[in-house]
Amino acid sequence: MSETAIIVTQKENIKEILKAAMIEIEKEKEDNRPDKLYTINQVAKRLGRAHETISKLVKRGVIRSTKDGLITESAINDYLGQ
Repeated sequence: MSETAIIVTQKENIKEILKAAMIEIEKEKEDNRPDKLYTINQVAKRLGRAHETISKLVKRGVIRSTKDGLITESAINDYLGQ
């Protein structure tokens, strides 16, 4: 036999629960998105470095890049976290 439960709560509590659920859903969406890709020029501008500096970091493997030379958002974050 199934039971039905009725929950009585305040409006503010419902808002907090819904807000937390929406934030969690948005985080899950972001986690499922592929990394954004950047060119060396875009990364150089973003980090305030010269194009040549970023190129050298990519060539040395300090900043990871794709086979076609693009740099992922996660590679930038990894570099900044060092």
